[in-house]
Amino acid sequence: MSMLQNIWLLPCLLALRLWGGANHNAWGTYGLITTLLSYPYCHAIVVSWASRNSGSVRTRSVSAAFYNMTVQMGNIISSNIYRANDKPLYHRGNTVLICIDIVAILLFLIAKVYYTYRNRSRAATWEAMTEEERTHYLDTTTDEGNKRLDFRFDH
Repeated sequence: MSMLQNIWLLPCLLALRLWGGANHNAWGTYGLITTLLSYPYCHAIVVSWASRNSGSVRTRSVSAAFYNMTVQMGNIISSNIYRANDKPLYHRGNTVLICIDIVAILLFLIAKVYYTYRNRSRAATWEAMTEEERTHYLDTTTDEGNKRLDFRFDH
């Protein structure tokens, strides 16, 4: 679901970058930009995803602060994508946005693969343990939050 925003944006950004009518067809450009800006915003989903996968209050605080810093950093960087020397069609700026969007899609896919792999490897370790070994692990482990063998990441 988090990747839906980037999937929505990609064809719109490609159309905006490649469409020759952006300089001549005001209503077509308006419709394209309106569609582009109508994307489903994934911020709340990603915040809750990071919170859930943190596993403990201590790491949740750090992950929330880190996520907030990256969002703010992205806002600062984004203010430099469209530049005056790229007017009026902003080909370079739209190309940069397309590249960022593709990287974001790839990062979501990599995260999915990583969390699936971690869950499978933990489940295999957990399933290989006897009931007594599991009970002993739960009683004596110093692992906390998402470090525990019985923790599964959401993805």
